[in-house]
Amino acid sequence: MQDRTGGSIARIEFHAPYHPNVLIRLFDTYYSIDGACSNRQDRYIHWITHFHFDHIRSSVAGGADFLLKQDEHITIYAPHDPTPVDECSSVFDIHRKLYAHHTKGKRVLVPVMPGEKIQFNGTTLEAVPLRHSIDNFALFIDNGRADFTVLVTGDWLGSDEENREAIVSREPSILISECRYVNERSYDMTAERMHAHLRDLVELRELLPDTVIIPYHISRTFSNISALNRIFDENNMVFGKKILFYEDIMQYEVTEPY
Repeated sequence: MQDRTGGSIARIEFHAPYHPNVLIRLFDTYYSIDGACSNRQDRYIHWITHFHFDHIRSSVAGGADFLLKQDEHITIYAPHDPTPVDECSSVFDIHRKLYAHHTKGKRVLVPVMPGEKIQFNGTTLEAVPLRHSIDNFALFIDNGRADFTVLVTGDWLGSDEENREAIVSREPSILISECRYVNERSYDMTAERMHAHLRDLVELRELLPDTVIIPYHISRTFSNISALNRIFDENNMVFGKKILFYEDIMQYEVTEPY
């Protein structure tokens, strides 16, 4: 496999342990999931997992619209959530209008259907439905030039068997998973709120022994970063703000800790 980016084949970055924003560079292509927008449509994919505000605010507000030419726009892939809001509009319709109004038509939401596959620069992007309180599409990235795949969950009900099967069946090399709570006493509450718990990721670890699991989108109630580092390390998971991956998927390093 050819190394084209000065040593690392992939880079995964997070804004903070609590935020849902994920930025992935795989070779020379970037995937911004629930994050800010770039004007480089030739190199950037923008993806929204679901329409909860904490997952859309960066793509609504953050970006570089002023760098676009008059006839250019930013494409943002998002779930075609048909849930009715009123007699005339669905959840998707409301947000499509929000983006168009806020950015004067510069950001265009493109609806994605469950299981849909999109081709971009030799990469297959798959919308993987994972049950949450609203429609949530994880992003599965399969780049033909790399020997590994990446799955970013968004928010998901970790105790749901169908969710677990959707992840395990794809055998992702790298799993970037929401992990809202880590305390055992919080497990039932996590499930009631339709989120994922550390226990869910530990069980996935048993089913996916060769997968690098990266927890993210932690509850803000956990302010002790040192404790989180220890917990995830004890459970053989990778936790950091910036992570580089090399030719061997197990050759990675946290170059910027939280």
